[in-house]
Amino acid sequence: MFLFRKELLIILTIAILACGDSNSQSKKTYTLGGNLSNTSSNSLYLIDLLNPKGGPVDTATVNENGDFSFDYQPEQKGFYRVTISQNVNLVLPLQKGENISIKGDALNASTIQVDGSKDAIRMQLINNIVRQGFDEQERLNQEFQQYANSPKRDSIIIAFRERYRKSEEAKIHEFKNLIDEDPSLFSNLAIVDQLPSESMEDIEYYKKVKDGLAAEYSNSPFYRNFVATYENLSRFVPGSVVPEINLSDPNGNLVPLSSLRGQVVLIDFWASWCKPCRIENPNVVAAYNKFKDKGFTVYGVSLDRAKDAWVNAIQQDGLTWTHVSDLKFWNSEAAKDYGVSSIPFALLIDKEGKVIGKNLRGEELHKKLAEVLN
Repeated sequence: MFLFRKELLIILTIAILACGDSNSQSKKTYTLGGNLSNTSSNSLYLIDLLNPKGGPVDTATVNENGDFSFDYQPEQKGFYRVTISQNVNLVLPLQKGENISIKGDALNASTIQVDGSKDAIRMQLINNIVRQGFDEQERLNQEFQQYANSPKRDSIIIAFRERYRKSEEAKIHEFKNLIDEDPSLFSNLAIVDQLPSESMEDIEYYKKVKDGLAAEYSNSPFYRNFVATYENLSRFVPGSVVPEINLSDPNGNLVPLSSLRGQVVLIDFWASWCKPCRIENPNVVAAYNKFKDKGFTVYGVSLDRAKDAWVNAIQQDGLTWTHVSDLKFWNSEAAKDYGVSSIPFALLIDKEGKVIGKNLRGEELHKKLAEVLN
């Protein structure tokens, strides 16, 4: 994906609140400044997220009254991280000519207030949504610990998974509403990195952001990186024809994907070392057993390196369908052709080799197969 997921996780403890009082800073010509109390250092650092390992692009000195300002003037809008304290970092979009102010207690994240551009206010909302989602997950985890030794643990796990799913859905809904409100804001690039990419509805929101930013930010490295991600995600839209795969099975025989033409096929990229893949395997087995007599099969493409590990996993998980691999790990030719950067990754194709589903897992796979084959 893009680059903000990790950065936003860093600032989950920050509550960025819109502030209407910026009079004390309004006459200054800084791009970013403000007033902070209880800073652990007299210096604040500004990091360009295009090159976060390159060191600060600017340093601001905090005076005895807590005032500070950065002199750096970005010619192009970009994302920057301000190190406020050891546990509080703030990510903001900055550009020359904008004035953004930060106020609050550096030791108390909930007091941090930001005022300034539309993008700064949008980042406030993004961070609040992420933080609230994180807090909700923490509450669910703590609540679940009470039932860790319960004899009904399995059913309790199912219930908690459903609550977690609904929490995630609510968060995604809020993110999509923000994009709908104004697709042209640069800060939307931080939102799309939090969105799933498994359905065409999800991809449509990526497209909204791409189109909304194209006129003003087409030369931005952040935007170009995002467009590359979008193009990769949108490759396998419904109706598109998938590339051929022709790799060897465990016996060394080449088995082309096209040899399964005439059946509904799940192209399943996985590996013995991939825990999420192994967790999903029982569901794929259940779907295979349920629909194999109706014209459904699976074409497993392993990203393993060791043949023994691959074959043992096939046997252990009871995967009785077609399996192929070149045992090249992430350098697998098939993975490169399909743009696979994480697994499990799966495409469901119809009898003509055209995509009808992407990354369908759990009950969603069963529903789609029932729709197509019943």
